[in-house]
Amino acid sequence: MDETCDVCATTGMRPFLEVSLVGTKPVWIHRCEACGFRQVRPRLTTVEIKALYPSDYFDSASPVGYADYAREFQRRQREAYFLMRWLGRLRPQGRLLEVGCALGFLLAGLKRSGWQVEGVDASPFAAYYARTRYGVDVASATLEEASFPDGGFDVVIQKDLLEHVANPRRHLEETCRVLRPGGWLRLVTPNGEANLRPLMAVSTASTAPRQSGAAPPALDQGHLSFFSRRQLERLFDECGFRCRRMRTIGIRRGLTALGRLPGQEKFVRLVASSSPQVQRPDTPVAFDGDTDERFRRLAEGIDRDIAGRRSGLRSWTPYYHYHRVMKRLDALPAWCEIGYDFDCLLQKV
Repeated sequence: MDETCDVCATTGMRPFLEVSLVGTKPVWIHRCEACGFRQVRPRLTTVEIKALYPSDYFDSASPVGYADYAREFQRRQREAYFLMRWLGRLRPQGRLLEVGCALGFLLAGLKRSGWQVEGVDASPFAAYYARTRYGVDVASATLEEASFPDGGFDVVIQKDLLEHVANPRRHLEETCRVLRPGGWLRLVTPNGEANLRPLMAVSTASTAPRQSGAAPPALDQGHLSFFSRRQLERLFDECGFRCRRMRTIGIRRGLTALGRLPGQEKFVRLVASSSPQVQRPDTPVAFDGDTDERFRRLAEGIDRDIAGRRSGLRSWTPYYHYHRVMKRLDALPAWCEIGYDFDCLLQKV
């Protein structure tokens, strides 16, 4: 097993915490004895990572995955509104890539920006949905598989993506390669301590053996790496980026996850490892003759969810500005490390 740390390159990754990866099977998070970086080891292969995101990852009825993409649609429309203004200040036209674009909500909102927008996502269903619903160019692949040309993009967006890749250092190096000199990377990734503290609390509190068929606490969104601020700063610097801004966001949520406010248990989900609804990550994704039909049915369900949750108030431009003000009040300098996520603005050196 490769025990070299992705952050400090030393050997000495040791078992730290047993979890259930997307509710599929037990795996171990390892911790670097030198710098404290924590990551699922052994590393998952590309096939295994893709198998974590079958089409039912996007199904609100599924016991695993992220089930609230209907509400996410309006959130991403707000984000696109302000991102278009930022892009306009950079230059009138350019080329933007969103890595891990999921269902393409942000790219759909950016189509009016005058920029050429493209996406890449490991989920075949996500790429299908983005292409068929919004007409955006999305590759069903990892960034490394997509083999984009050197310096092909002016801006890369990665929101909640870095924690999902097998090798964060190589991924950031590849991101740097596809950006032009002086290009920008906007990146959001969870505060690793806020991600893990609820699972650690359950593991510490539970002294009885697990029931037959039960799994350890579930990493139900497929996170593989857990970063501190210092670890991120080192990776950014050594992979060719200058950090222009870094803050911690989601303060109340972060304080709750860290156990400093009540409700930490809400971040923990237990999923039976024998659940027949879950595809195991060591099983390659199989596509049969009815794949298009399954994709069509699921996409229509997501369409209905989005339509049912649509809110006139939340689509109102003044609400966008109000929401942005509230978000700014829910952010602090990154050194505080009490928010749920790190929000980073990076520039290629």
